[in-house]
Amino acid sequence: MNPLIDYANLSNQTGIALPPLLSDLLASGKTVYGPDWAATWRQRCLQDPPLFMSWQDFEWIDAEGSREIIEGWLHPGAQNGRSFLPFAQSGAGDAWCLTPLDAHGVGVALVLHDDEASSLSHACFDVFVCAGFLQAFADLSDQLDEFSEPEALQLLRADVAQTTRFMKQELADYLQDFCRRPLEIRPWRDGPRARVRQVASLISQDELAAELDRLPAVDLSFPVVARWEVRSVEEGGTRSGPAPEPEPEPAKIDWRTLAADPLQKMAAIRACQSEHGCSLGQAKAMVDQHLGGRVNAHA
Repeated sequence: MNPLIDYANLSNQTGIALPPLLSDLLASGKTVYGPDWAATWRQRCLQDPPLFMSWQDFEWIDAEGSREIIEGWLHPGAQNGRSFLPFAQSGAGDAWCLTPLDAHGVGVALVLHDDEASSLSHACFDVFVCAGFLQAFADLSDQLDEFSEPEALQLLRADVAQTTRFMKQELADYLQDFCRRPLEIRPWRDGPRARVRQVASLISQDELAAELDRLPAVDLSFPVVARWEVRSVEEGGTRSGPAPEPEPEPAKIDWRTLAADPLQKMAAIRACQSEHGCSLGQAKAMVDQHLGGRVNAHA
């Protein structure tokens, strides 16, 4: 099925207009991973990567997946009247969504699955794309878990090249200029109290912050009803008498259990990252260390 047609139907149903750039990206067919992704992902990443493959913790979802998120969680009846149109998700289940601005226009929000509030992340989809690539320029650690430095840089440049084909010339030139820089090792700090680590990048962490500050910003936060709370209310309906105890959040499978299955290694890494609040590279190192310990224990 055509991703653009499917999303256009959702757009009509939600009343949220698809930004021109997102429409072009969906129409390109490069937001679809396909049924053979598990067997061909490495070759495709180096030859013809899906869009935004160089980003950390970003996965496109199809219109059917978007509809499921809307109907089961992010619909106006559950979210204080606010509408959302999800188009991607993180490994932890956070949803990248289009959502109306208070004024005219559509912004992009990262709706957190486990928090009582979220905020509008970007004033428009074009700004969202620029910010995503700036962050990719500043830290290629995620890609270096699977690729050599030349391969990671090849993937990043290919991703920028095929995305900027659909962008306004000024923004396309802006992003392509960064890709002409050499890859260097620079210090990076994940948080104020985190240790400094060395990462391969095209720009420094300070330059990243400066460039992000130049992008149009919007200050809008909103409450979010958690997914499991929405499900509890809709399945249980209204009841008389004392309020029932809230249903607990569904149990999460421990990342160590996932790691025992070679086919679930990436899921284990994502779960470890979510549990510890660390980078994807740090989570992979923890999973590898755990697996190494299991091998030694059975030796």
